[in-house]
Amino acid sequence: MPLTLTQNKPRYEGVKVTREEYLDLDEDGYKYDMIQGVLTMAPSPHFEHNELEINFAVQLKKNLTLTNKGRVSVETDVFLPDGGDVLRPDISFILHENMGIVKTHIHGTPDLVCEVLSNATRRRDLGEKADRYLKNGVKEYWILDPVEKTMELWLNRGAAWEKKSGRQISSELLPGFEVKSEDIFIA
Repeated sequence: MPLTLTQNKPRYEGVKVTREEYLDLDEDGYKYDMIQGVLTMAPSPHFEHNELEINFAVQLKKNLTLTNKGRVSVETDVFLPDGGDVLRPDISFILHENMGIVKTHIHGTPDLVCEVLSNATRRRDLGEKADRYLKNGVKEYWILDPVEKTMELWLNRGAAWEKKSGRQISSELLPGFEVKSEDIFIA
């Protein structure tokens, strides 16, 4: 007998929820972004997106093994203090002294966030999400662009981001954490 796959439909696509209701949703096998309170199915990342995410997380984890400055998480919901939509950065880092914001999700502002750009998320990652990260006090916002094979570090200066780019970038938040393009964009 041949194997037949059945496709479940996203149960929450287009549903308007509060942040509290979002926490109580049963899993339906899909990931969602919450945009202006409405759940929109988030597309699955491509292989290269995941590879870049892992490469960055490995570099960060190497630094944390040496320095023991905090903890890193991948794809964890973040409930920023401004009360807006729930965000899910590709990578979040929290200093040990700020770990009180971690419950089952992150209820507060991560110290560092990294996003890997994609066609589906580019505009939001560089616009609305960047604005919210700045407003809520994310200290460092790392951006990896798989199309252009570039990386940027946006440093929070209060009213605006100070942007750095290059083939090798050093963190201000984590002394000794230096990211090289060849360690991220592996051919």
